[in-house]
Amino acid sequence: MRKWLLALLLCLPTALTTSMAQKAVTKAEQERIISEINTAAQKIRTLQCQFVQTKELSIMNDKMVSNGTMAFASPGKLCWHYTSPYDYTFIIADDKVHIGKGKSRNSIDLKSSQAFQGIAKMIAGSVTGKCLTQTDDFDVKIQADDKVYVANLTPKAKRMKKMFAAIRLTFNRTTRTMERVEMKEAGGDNTVIAFQNVKQNQPLSEKTFALD
Repeated sequence: MRKWLLALLLCLPTALTTSMAQKAVTKAEQERIISEINTAAQKIRTLQCQFVQTKELSIMNDKMVSNGTMAFASPGKLCWHYTSPYDYTFIIADDKVHIGKGKSRNSIDLKSSQAFQGIAKMIAGSVTGKCLTQTDDFDVKIQADDKVYVANLTPKAKRMKKMFAAIRLTFNRTTRTMERVEMKEAGGDNTVIAFQNVKQNQPLSEKTFALD
């Protein structure tokens, strides 16, 4: 079961790059930006979007592109559903992780595993941007240009270091909401997720967070 959850993370948002136009900000500016992003995140009751995921494997030259939908409901419900090239659903709800793959269904209690709790916190925090305040887990450095804020996260916690070398989150400068997640995995693979057609604070059915 843990392998399935880690597989999801290893399939989550091409290589980490830094735009020459994005400049490092001062410490005071960084504190202000993180505060603004956190304030915007606290106002998110629900979030829905489509995503395009591109994964580059360190041992292959090909890219794997997947599409799907994501739904989030505060404080911690998440549904990540791949629609192509395969059907795969990952749900966090009511302190449980539910995974659906074809006709297969599996669930695990989050409270029974610190590893699962950490992974769930990481996913939900990345979606909303709240992970910028998780200082026990990451060192954060902010860069900015006239359109976006970019948060470069370096894992500090041992469980995060085992999975990721670096994480890069891109936020729309006007709305303070997430546009893109890039992950450089500890094994050398790179993953990028670009969010599209984002809708905030619209009603979501409880069925959204349940497997059929």
